[in-house]
Amino acid sequence: MKNDILDEIRQQACLSDEETATSEFSTIKEKFVVDDNVDYPDPEYLIRIGDVPTLPKGNLVAVSAKWKNGKTFFCDILAGIFLGSDIYKNCENLIKQGKVQFFDTEQAVSDTARIRKTIKSITPHDRHGDLEVFCLRNAVIDSDEQSEEISRYEFIRRSIEHDRPDLVVIDGIADLIYNYNDVNESQDIVNKLAAIANEFNCCIVVVMHQNKGKQDKSMKGHIGTMLYQKCSDEFIVEKHGTLFTVIHDVSRHRQSCGLVFKLDEKAIPMDATADRQLQLEIEQKQKEIKQQQKIAEIQEQVAEFLPKDGSTVKKKMLSRKCKSGWDSNLRVATIC
Repeated sequence: MKNDILDEIRQQACLSDEETATSEFSTIKEKFVVDDNVDYPDPEYLIRIGDVPTLPKGNLVAVSAKWKNGKTFFCDILAGIFLGSDIYKNCENLIKQGKVQFFDTEQAVSDTARIRKTIKSITPHDRHGDLEVFCLRNAVIDSDEQSEEISRYEFIRRSIEHDRPDLVVIDGIADLIYNYNDVNESQDIVNKLAAIANEFNCCIVVVMHQNKGKQDKSMKGHIGTMLYQKCSDEFIVEKHGTLFTVIHDVSRHRQSCGLVFKLDEKAIPMDATADRQLQLEIEQKQKEIKQQQKIAEIQEQVAEFLPKDGSTVKKKMLSRKCKSGWDSNLRVATIC
């Protein structure tokens, strides 16, 4: 009899634990479930490039390029557009008031100061107070409770939490961890930044170098892979002589037409759309001239081997004799 009573008590205790666990999970579940009865708004965008809104709040946006190919200057431009710059007639800020925080992790403080001066130079004077620029080069990568120093990541997190900026630029993300090829470190920092962007409803633009290979435009290391997976958009900056082109490479929403800029004598970015168009026209013309010269050269070589009496020549023989090395019968026949 006593054992039966103990068994019944145990069963009731188990049921009580299960009911409690079920109730607790139901509360947790409500935080993450997607409900058909809820009208979820589209993300709030900070700027427009052409007719495409971009820089969505609550998201990560990546800016990548080869070494010294204009990544920071493009971030200056993004901050400037958000703060009301009119250097691009086809761009505008979609939020008329808001703050920008720019965290430079790579450069010396004198170079970081130039970032602030550059953004201010393309921004209306009444918006200068909405810009804060920080140099974190001398900050530690990691810290503990016993340390009086604050880590780069922790400083960024607390700044966002305290000031609630709309646009955050981190130049660059690899300096927030020890090893950009470490899977755990890379995943941890990208997830943390994505969570911050979501929690405080800001757009975090992160700068990342590309791999060294000339044709490889992937962001470097495991952190680049993680960032590519998590970001809503990626902008790629490429240098063509004195011009920089910005390609809106991928987007979860819509891809814009990108931008083209150059630097004036004071290294201030300015619209170079017309310059790029002219550059492309010149390159195309040079390509056509080169092609025409090549065809004329082949035709001249072919004419040397054509019989004067008009008799036929086998294509294979003609191709073999052609000094230019064009050994395709089809190409030789087409030119002839």
